[in-house]
Amino acid sequence: MDIIRVMNNTKLKLSIAIIVMVMTLMSGCAGIAFTNSDVIYGIDSLVSEIAYRAVEIIPSESDVSMAVYYFTVDGKESKISDYLITGITTEIANLSGDRTTMVSRQGLDRVMSEYSFRVSDLVSEETQVDIGELLGADIILIGFINPLEEYDKINIQLLDVETGAVLGGFFLDYILETGFSRDGSSSVVVLGDNTLQVSGVSTITTVYEDFEGSVTRANPIHFEEFWGERILSASARTGTDDDGYGFLDFNAEFDNLDMLNGWDDSDLTFYLTYKTDWIPLNQTGLAMDIYPEDFSRITLVLQQADGDNLKTFIAPVTVTPDEWNKFLVPFDSFKDAADLGVLDTEKPVIIGFGVPFLDNYSSFYFRDGLYLEKRLRVDNLGFFKLKESDPPGLIDAFEDEVVRAPALFVIGGSGLYVDYTDSDEGVLKENEGLEWQYIETSVEEDGPAGNFLRLFGELELNEQILDYFEDDQSLYVVYRLSTGLDWNSFNNLSLLIRSELFENCYVEIIGNGTDQYYSSSFNLNSSWSSIKIPYSDIITDNGSLDEIPLETEQVWLSLVFTIPEASIEEAVEYGSLDFEINIDQIVLQE
Repeated sequence: MDIIRVMNNTKLKLSIAIIVMVMTLMSGCAGIAFTNSDVIYGIDSLVSEIAYRAVEIIPSESDVSMAVYYFTVDGKESKISDYLITGITTEIANLSGDRTTMVSRQGLDRVMSEYSFRVSDLVSEETQVDIGELLGADIILIGFINPLEEYDKINIQLLDVETGAVLGGFFLDYILETGFSRDGSSSVVVLGDNTLQVSGVSTITTVYEDFEGSVTRANPIHFEEFWGERILSASARTGTDDDGYGFLDFNAEFDNLDMLNGWDDSDLTFYLTYKTDWIPLNQTGLAMDIYPEDFSRITLVLQQADGDNLKTFIAPVTVTPDEWNKFLVPFDSFKDAADLGVLDTEKPVIIGFGVPFLDNYSSFYFRDGLYLEKRLRVDNLGFFKLKESDPPGLIDAFEDEVVRAPALFVIGGSGLYVDYTDSDEGVLKENEGLEWQYIETSVEEDGPAGNFLRLFGELELNEQILDYFEDDQSLYVVYRLSTGLDWNSFNNLSLLIRSELFENCYVEIIGNGTDQYYSSSFNLNSSWSSIKIPYSDIITDNGSLDEIPLETEQVWLSLVFTIPEASIEEAVEYGSLDFEINIDQIVLQE
């Protein structure tokens, strides 16, 4: 069998004069129907509010120097950045007195010019800290602006230049008076635009419901491409438990725990397969309950005889260990691993599950000792059918139980890194700077378009992790989805997303079975943003996605979030790093 392995709301006490000014501005904002007492009207009021709140965050125990940094929108300098920098610098100097020395706006521009910092690097935390050091500032104030439909939102943060730590921050909503141009963005659009609801499941056809009796057609397989010197034995067995579920017991014995050093040729995977007489005619996808015992990486498998060949379709997924995971996965989200064509819905299928050793080991499982012994439980195996077809362009939403885009959620460069000292291609090595990692997913309520996906992770680090940054290695989080849509029928990729830690993300789009690779970047912040990326901005070496269409409907979509180095350095000091990413929906649009 050839199966690939594949993130003190203190209000300003306004004077009578400021209240009068606000009322005047409100009356002068012609055409503004939006009324909200929490929204600041007028740019001078915004400057005063930011300065007042920033002074409350500045440490009072010692004298500090401070610089106000550029304000950005979608990675570019805001149209009101100049006004805000000048005004806030003056206001903070007046409010804080002698304990705060403010760096002038001219000093900021000089450093940008002399050291040739690029405008595209404005939102990089590393750039921000570097500029702060060159200015001789102890603290820098940064701001990210998110244009919304009726008002704009600004996220203010104060960074400690020496450590890169966020000392504090706050959000403000504001409306500009006539005479100031609002910021726009090619990628940030109105929240709630083109939100999609999904239809849910009408029927589930069970092939194996309770696994009573002997399951004679289930067979265990362990596949090892090359035994090398480290694997002494490997075996597996299947059966039916008294509680009414099928299981795969698998084990292996190794000669040492140094599994990765020099071991780059292993594909040890354990399989549980069920050969059925059922055909998936008029069905939407595969239904199952699975319980992984202390591991998180599984490959869902569909196979079908085609003459002397065996069609193989796969969907690698990240699951929650030590609990039942319910999956309803559409057939079109399984990828063709054997290049033998599409699934024939009029022929019986083999349903299988693969447990890859190396993927789980790099995720900090299978490290209990030299002898591995684990179990995978399976229940309620069968097919499902949707009430009606999904809306066009839907990759994933979180309104019901259907997993439209089976996903891998992994921390890259953590359990493994690549050592290039021996060759240009590199060798996988174990990352000794990471002591432990944990990731989980959950669906939560009250996102901007309904339920949203919460991606959470935790890392325990030591100072050895810093060595890898010197070798241009990095830690990153990947949310990788397998999509079964015709991308060429659309013109834009849209998603609703937010994160407290990550500011930069890039999208990777890969045509399965082809050498086509496209990518694009976007910015995000801790407030919900609706990101819309036109195909013209999703590029490859020879052009953009709108110029060079994908050659297949079997497409991988990856969202890659690089963990800021300053956050890693802070985490080393405290021993751990937590991160969270929220995604509401991912859609292709015309």
